[in-house]
Amino acid sequence: MVSIERLIDEHAQISARSNALLRAVATESPTMLRTMIVALDTDLVAHLATEDLEVYPHLLAKGDMAQREAAEIAMGDFDQLAAEWRAYVDEWTADEIESDRELFIEASKRVLSALSARVRIENEILYPLALSCGTITLREANARMVAG
Repeated sequence: MVSIERLIDEHAQISARSNALLRAVATESPTMLRTMIVALDTDLVAHLATEDLEVYPHLLAKGDMAQREAAEIAMGDFDQLAAEWRAYVDEWTADEIESDRELFIEASKRVLSALSARVRIENEILYPLALSCGTITLREANARMVAG
């Protein structure tokens, strides 16, 4: 079972990469920006796989009606964001960034702002719901064994 501690730590890493990319969009080379996008995408893909396997299905199965409804709404919104993210990753190669930096900056601000909002919603609403209905734990098992 995954822990809220791990999920929030992963969100911190994703947010750090996202913020670094936002700071760099106007000044870094297109090759460096593409490298940053790929690194963020790698983190996101792994994190989303964890959520899709270990958080949302269990929240939908174990939560009360309000929890299930919140999860369903969030998952629908997040599916749209996932499609937007995938399009962003696919579109913004180093060559594309170089050919239209201003559009790249706008696209980056839009998708990274949506990603930041998702992180906040999960950290503040969905993960606590999952914790309260027992679909995730507070801490990782190895941390509990060391502490115990």
